[in-house]
Amino acid sequence: MRSIIVITSLFTVLFAGFCFAQPQADGKGRKPPTIEERLKMVNEKICQPLQLDKNQTAKISVVYKEFFTEMDKLIDFKSNPPRMPEKPKVEALAKIRDSKVKKVIPENVFVKYLELEKSTRPPHEGNPPK
Repeated sequence: MRSIIVITSLFTVLFAGFCFAQPQADGKGRKPPTIEERLKMVNEKICQPLQLDKNQTAKISVVYKEFFTEMDKLIDFKSNPPRMPEKPKVEALAKIRDSKVKKVIPENVFVKYLELEKSTRPPHEGNPPK
């Protein structure tokens, strides 16, 4: 009888552990990366492969910081998952960003920049990253 109580207690504790190990539905969802984390990613995925000097890298970081700040203003973080803004608004911000970047880097490097910039975009459902 004592072994049955011990086994039942063990399974109860294990079951409770499995239940609490699951993510809780608190409505907050996964937090997006901070601007600093995104700037670090831009540095790793764009500035380093393009071999930009420190001055160009600093200017690119300023441009992207402005872009990320404006994007965060457009995103509706109150909904779960966060609702992205309309495509025309995002494209307009991207054009402004790219025009500022074009002033910083040489024309021949800008073509490669456009290819690398695509790798920094967040993955979308139904459109997996390549």
